[in-house]
Amino acid sequence: MSYPKIIIDEKKFKNNVKVAIDMCKKHNIEVLAVTKGFCGNQRMAELYYEAGIRYFGDSRLENFAIFNKFKDVKKQLLRIPMISEIPEVVKICDSSLNGDIQVIEKISEYCLKNNLKPHEIVLMIDLGDRREGVLPEEALSTAKKIYELKGVKLIGLGCNFGCYGARVPSDESMKLFVNIQHKIEDELKIKLTHMSGGNSLSLHLVWENRMPKEINFLRMGFAMIFGTEDMYRKTIKGMYRDAFSCEAEIIEIDYKSSLPVGECGIDAFGHKPYFEDIGNIKRIICAIGKLDTMFDAMIPYDKDLKILGGSSDHLIINANDSKIKYKCGDILKFDLDWGSLLYLFNSKYVEKEFKK
Repeated sequence: MSYPKIIIDEKKFKNNVKVAIDMCKKHNIEVLAVTKGFCGNQRMAELYYEAGIRYFGDSRLENFAIFNKFKDVKKQLLRIPMISEIPEVVKICDSSLNGDIQVIEKISEYCLKNNLKPHEIVLMIDLGDRREGVLPEEALSTAKKIYELKGVKLIGLGCNFGCYGARVPSDESMKLFVNIQHKIEDELKIKLTHMSGGNSLSLHLVWENRMPKEINFLRMGFAMIFGTEDMYRKTIKGMYRDAFSCEAEIIEIDYKSSLPVGECGIDAFGHKPYFEDIGNIKRIICAIGKLDTMFDAMIPYDKDLKILGGSSDHLIINANDSKIKYKCGDILKFDLDWGSLLYLFNSKYVEKEFKK
């Protein structure tokens, strides 16, 4: 058995996906699975598909190869395309999220030049999170420009919350979003068929019956992965919080001062650390580091353990309060959050174990 490793409980994960699909289906909303956190893992794509997902979204073109075995799925590029990757985008993806008319014009030019069918565009609207997208007052004029282009087709609008500015969706923001939809449809005499009302942070609006009926897509990753919604960070009814976990092996246990000795400079990552003097402590070192994971998104199963920090290859833990007598070679188990899951899947040094 190889450590460190991330363990995926297939039954629990597929259950989470099915619960999300059923919840959204009752409101005529399609779930588009955000798979970027799994860094092109083939088995994860299969699990989503087996659970009923038919719309997939990723931010890296390299990852879309995992969907090639499925003939009845739709693929959406979630990050605004780089102009340099447009040839691959239109070849691989059915649609893409876009927020800059210059990029959309380049997509149109490429499709026309190569006699390709129009590429489908979901225009992103910035409703306050200040990541990608046009401002609400620019949406109609931008939509008009897209509509006039022959090499692309405007199929809908999208919005995003939480990822940069930590803004949460509100009734007011969603009302503004659908009002923009209606203005565009009335002005251009078209029907927008892909209204993407955000990510997992928007899910609470669904079960609270506050999501506008015009919304028919949600881009979802976090909620299905962790069985938790972003608004209240509570476990969603019928879902599992622990479908993913991490295990790492203990390589050293010793008693040392909580304070390093000598003049303080900067650490290996360019930061000047602060240490609290709490006397001698029992310290555990695990064979996993910042190369593999994000320490502040790792939660020990043993609640009496406290992560102190570490370096590229070492995770250092305060075990003073633990009632368990650990020894070298023992395995510690951790709950995960988004940051740690993303790093763990991206690390070639971390084994991925799928539990049937």
